[in-house]
Amino acid sequence: MTSSQQTCFASGLVDYALLLCRKFVSKLPHEVCYDKLISIQVSILITVQKCRDLWVELLKSSTHKTPTPFQRQPQNQTAREEAFTKNEIARIMQKVPIKKAPGYDGIDFIIFKTIFRTNPDILITFYNKCLSLQCFPNPLKTGVIVLFLKKGKNKSDIKSYRPVSLLPTLGKILEKLLLERLNHHLRRNNLQHPNQYGFRTNRSTEEAILDLLDKINSAKNSNQHALMISLDIKGAFDHLQYTSIKNSLDNLKYHSNTLETLIDILTNRKVAINTSQGPATWNQQQGCPQGSCTGPAFWNLVADEVLQQDWPQGVHLQAFADDFVILVNAGSKQEVKNLANKALQTFKTWTDKHKLEISLDKTYYLHINKNRSGPIWYSGIKWGQNNIKRASVIKYLGVLIDDKLNFAAHLSAIKDKSLIIHQGLKNVAGTSWGLSKNIRRQLYLTVVEKVILYASAAWAHNITARQQRLLCSIQRKFLLNITGAYNTTPTAALQVIEGLMPLHIKAKMQSTLVRVGRLGRNCDYEGTHFDHESYEQPSPPSTIHPALFSLEDRITHGGQVPSNRTPTEVYTDGSKINDQTGSAFCVIANEAITKTWKAKLSPANTVFQAEMLALKAAIEWANTANEDVNIWSDSESSLQALKSFNVKSKITQEAQMTLLENARIRLGWVKAHTGIKGNEIADTLAKEATTDGIPASLPFPKSFLKKQLLQLSLSRWQAEWDNGETGRSVYSIIPKISNKQLHWSRECIQFATGHGPFPSYLKRFGLHSTDYCGCGEIGNPLHYATRCPLTLSYHHKEPSPQFIVHWWKSALSRKLSRRNIDNLITFLATNEDLIKSQNTTPSHTPA
Repeated sequence: MTSSQQTCFASGLVDYALLLCRKFVSKLPHEVCYDKLISIQVSILITVQKCRDLWVELLKSSTHKTPTPFQRQPQNQTAREEAFTKNEIARIMQKVPIKKAPGYDGIDFIIFKTIFRTNPDILITFYNKCLSLQCFPNPLKTGVIVLFLKKGKNKSDIKSYRPVSLLPTLGKILEKLLLERLNHHLRRNNLQHPNQYGFRTNRSTEEAILDLLDKINSAKNSNQHALMISLDIKGAFDHLQYTSIKNSLDNLKYHSNTLETLIDILTNRKVAINTSQGPATWNQQQGCPQGSCTGPAFWNLVADEVLQQDWPQGVHLQAFADDFVILVNAGSKQEVKNLANKALQTFKTWTDKHKLEISLDKTYYLHINKNRSGPIWYSGIKWGQNNIKRASVIKYLGVLIDDKLNFAAHLSAIKDKSLIIHQGLKNVAGTSWGLSKNIRRQLYLTVVEKVILYASAAWAHNITARQQRLLCSIQRKFLLNITGAYNTTPTAALQVIEGLMPLHIKAKMQSTLVRVGRLGRNCDYEGTHFDHESYEQPSPPSTIHPALFSLEDRITHGGQVPSNRTPTEVYTDGSKINDQTGSAFCVIANEAITKTWKAKLSPANTVFQAEMLALKAAIEWANTANEDVNIWSDSESSLQALKSFNVKSKITQEAQMTLLENARIRLGWVKAHTGIKGNEIADTLAKEATTDGIPASLPFPKSFLKKQLLQLSLSRWQAEWDNGETGRSVYSIIPKISNKQLHWSRECIQFATGHGPFPSYLKRFGLHSTDYCGCGEIGNPLHYATRCPLTLSYHHKEPSPQFIVHWWKSALSRKLSRRNIDNLITFLATNEDLIKSQNTTPSHTPA
């Protein structure tokens, strides 16, 4: 087949695939919704089967691989990787988001998921033909551009819009398949630069920020100047040259049909946009528009070239995708200046080579003086012939880093952002209308706190008293909105009533959790040392080739059993009794128990860890048995973890590697406590293992770390509540804090805090001339609830002086009495003139 014939064939292949999908969709009843495309009619199956037969015949007409038609010739020594497997495609199908907009063909992921579920061979054959031809079909390279206006930008300026490319979903699945294999090659050969944090598994913005701050603090501790240069590349992804991508891919020495198919994505690409004159289409010569699956990977490959430069001592370059930062440190200002300009010249050489430009308006440098009280330094840091502007604050990955490293600017920005969120919340939820109190509280926990505590690992590790007060003022506005309390109500009381931990404590707890549990750093919190090696850490991604991972076919669950029963059966189980954890398995051959194994774990370990340890031990035993073995477990979650390609648990990955080495081991699920002999024996052994098993050491789970940190945080909160000076009336009622909500109404909060429509309160804050009730006694909450003749209908029994505290607790703990208090406060609020003493000023309005 000639080059042009191959191109025509590939285009026709895709056209036929799209026609198949349209036929498939046209057969669906109009009333069937996308999310209910599970049961397929017989007529649809017949149509799909006919199309499948025709498709297979069409694919058979192509017999030999020929060079792909673009400017670059394929490598001479191109290796043929394994064909795409059903499991490989199924993993991609499982992860694709069903709510993503489709490309120009209008066919979304839901349709392809349904086709793959009913007739998987159609897509398997199509994608493998693309791989064997080393050709990414042209119809799948056309993207429809949709423009989104950037926040706060001028609508009349074309640069104010962010282009998003909507590509055909059939092609996006192929991109993901190829990308999975490329990433496997990069991981296996350690080709990803450690200073690139973007679009990398187990890497995050928090890690990038923290690593940068560690280097800055290290320079300060060494009595050196530090210079941080933030570089902004103009439209980095949009201006990425295809020749740069191709050269970077060639440099990988990854000579395979996967790489050639990936490179073919870059030829004959087109973009289309709908205009008032109709759709306009043009050839795309550069750039990886947002929406492309391979764009981030291509960018990282090109960016790795500059990261791999031989940087001089004292120069550090790191990147998060296209956000670059250079850190220079040296003992003198002149040394810093020379190193910085040399580093910038090296970086400029790289940008010139790849036809990229720096936006000087958004590029700044920040000088961190080795002497805190040293003079402000203005130095000639240049980009080519232009001076780079000095800044006292630089925003890096959403965190404002200032030259004092006290994060005052960052917390001030957080406060401004929280005010905007708070105003939006007030638009949908007022004091006595709109969203319910519970929903407002949930919004605070799931949205507001997440925004405020972003990157807390960087700025919240050592919170000052000033920062604590600022965080308290931020939280206070949301507490008032949630509770509907008066503006003067003590913040500490509202925190306890709503079970919302003070922000400064929550920030430090979150900081420690991220540092120890995710970033693998040791940390001290509330006098306790946390060693990261004692806790489970995310393991590096698996180095198993995607096509060679076939455990899905050898592990059955959900009530299924392996089709072939073997003479040797192994049953595993894990147990947790009286805070003790045990793990065990037994081997049964010819109805006789031939081996047992028991292990005792730490009380901090979970049942899941015990189940996984038992499975791993059973798999290792079966690997030495030299016979067919079935392993049975009643833990579906453990079996599902073993079937997963991307797992972060080290013990699970080790079990998977052993399984892949021995195809004679199969695993299955059995229902627990149903009289199955082997399962009952394993269950008994696991319970015995909690006391007499062989000691086994496993890292503590992340859930245990969270539990420890929560206990320490609650203790700190309790200490602050015990020693506080505000909210003492509430303290007498609720002396012990909890992170659970009390479900008090707005009226009950006013009654308990004393901040409500009471003369005693109004007088205290200068809103009333006297604190006496109209009946002549002091007008406080207890008076109106027990003695005032004006509120006789709402009275509770008056307590003896020695039982007043008990009375408050009883009144606010019983639902019926709380309802009576609600009615009392409502009466007082609507009849202020009746309850006031004659000498009064106009009543105040609640906040």
